[in-house]
Amino acid sequence: MHKIRKNPRLSAVKLTTELEKRFAIKVNLETATRVIRSYGYNNRVNRRKCFVNERTRKVRLVFAKHMVDKNISFWESAIFVDESKFNIFGSDGRISVWRKPNEELNPKYLFPTVKHGGGGIIVCGCFAASGMENLVSLKIIWTKLSILKENLKISAQKFAIQNTFKLYQDNHPKHTALNVRL
Repeated sequence: MHKIRKNPRLSAVKLTTELEKRFAIKVNLETATRVIRSYGYNNRVNRRKCFVNERTRKVRLVFAKHMVDKNISFWESAIFVDESKFNIFGSDGRISVWRKPNEELNPKYLFPTVKHGGGGIIVCGCFAASGMENLVSLKIIWTKLSILKENLKISAQKFAIQNTFKLYQDNHPKHTALNVRL
């Protein structure tokens, strides 16, 4: 059990192989799995969660404290933009971990993700307090900045906030680079 606690991504097959090499005894795969389960662990696909370091956590907390007391008129003039990637072929893979129930958000059992391109299509959309608007398909995201600006202006007109809106997007480097800031 020490090996499973130390490395929850260790598969039962690899565990039995290690036990056979170390102690020179034959261990059945089902026996190893049964023992692991008797200690309360189940084999689950780990949750994916964006990697957030300590510095970013502090910045997010400061932002949240700053925004918590904003009035309704502020939020009615805000537009939020985000994008999603959809894979055309295959998936980004699945990794299993051994964990106990209700421990899925423990950092030890999470698989940190970062955003990369390739292998799919990216769609960009926006929403505000008054609703959702244009969903735009972007083959090469943010290089066609005029497409984003044009669709954002159309959406702002439909939201009836036109030129007085505040734009919020996630803090990904593709949004914060100097050549793509709105």
